[in-house]
Amino acid sequence: MTLADAIALAHRGETEGFACLFEHTAPNIWMMAAVLGCPYIGTAVTQIYRRASDEVSSLRSPSDLRVWIGRIAFDVLLRQPEDTGRDIPALSGDSAEAYRAISVLPRQERTALLLLCGDGCSAPQAAEILSQPDIEIKRAMRRARQTIAAHMKQAGCTKNCNTVWLIAVLDEMRRAQADAAASELEQVLTCVQTGTEYREPEPPVQAEEPVPQLEDTREKSGFFQKWFRSRRFG
Repeated sequence: MTLADAIALAHRGETEGFACLFEHTAPNIWMMAAVLGCPYIGTAVTQIYRRASDEVSSLRSPSDLRVWIGRIAFDVLLRQPEDTGRDIPALSGDSAEAYRAISVLPRQERTALLLLCGDGCSAPQAAEILSQPDIEIKRAMRRARQTIAAHMKQAGCTKNCNTVWLIAVLDEMRRAQADAAASELEQVLTCVQTGTEYREPEPPVQAEEPVPQLEDTREKSGFFQKWFRSRRFG
């Protein structure tokens, strides 16, 4: 199914049309939510796509899709509190080091990086999504690159921290997140289509370490007490 076909079906209220739009865009939105530090990613993404479902009639063509979903997504995501220190699964080496640098950037710089390198937006498109001057987005992107490059150099990475490399890093993050969150993404789509509440997965239960058992010395102490008393006045 082409995006044009999906849009036409979604306009007619056909669930498979909206599902196609969701599958095309949701992995990127999920990754953006993670990098921006949203504490409840599934809940935020569900909210985004509920709004998208309500506003799908305003999506006119595939060329509008990036800005259309971006405006909805960032309006929701930038209202979320931050949960710093979230890990992206399955990253290692230079990519993991890059994520450590990205995760501590100011949110404005992370947002510019996500739109220009993660989503492939032009500066004018990013400006339209965020309702900001494109010069501010370019400046934020430049600061992000400089900070990441300094971090990678300090970590001993020899990679050239250019746009092509940053695009590849964010693409790896997207794929890692999509693989790890496949069941959550399915749940989000079901919740949007049925109107049910999204339930965040329970955090893994930490196994309790066994409490060391103290040796029962009651019999021994009783024996020694008797022994002591029997010889105390000998």
